[in-house]
Amino acid sequence: MKSLTCIAGIIALSACTPPLEITQPNATAGVVSTVDRARITSYRTTEIRTYTMQDDAQVEVGNQVCSLRSEEVAAQVITPIRVDIPRFVQSGNFENRGRPMPLQISCEGNGLQGAETVFAQDKQVSTATNAGIGGAILSTVVSAAVASSTPWRFPEAVKVTVRPY
Repeated sequence: MKSLTCIAGIIALSACTPPLEITQPNATAGVVSTVDRARITSYRTTEIRTYTMQDDAQVEVGNQVCSLRSEEVAAQVITPIRVDIPRFVQSGNFENRGRPMPLQISCEGNGLQGAETVFAQDKQVSTATNAGIGGAILSTVVSAAVASSTPWRFPEAVKVTVRPY
């Protein structure tokens, strides 16, 4: 039975197609002119890929023109691509602790279209569980302090599903 499972796994893996190669250089999202530059701390690379359904399987499709828009950033790119997107300072000095508005990614091409909305993330708060109650409280306080001072960032990878229109 074990060998049948292994064979089935090998067959399933061989049916997978590798992701499309990214051949173009990274794009950089522009910062909207009304954004206070003091809010930007650095950039983070986000990989954007587009997929569609074919024969009940998700298949990557390239050459989709994608528009990235929020109140803070904007870019127009062709998938697959890596985009350098600003990371925003997280601070009580800014409205909503500096969290940027959601990033809307709309893609279209070759009779397909789709959109995805992504939200800026901060570092997650964690707790040490084997340190007793005092250790757990201390670890939560320290972790929360680090999380609240870590820049807001968008995900490292975004998958946009496109469908025929």
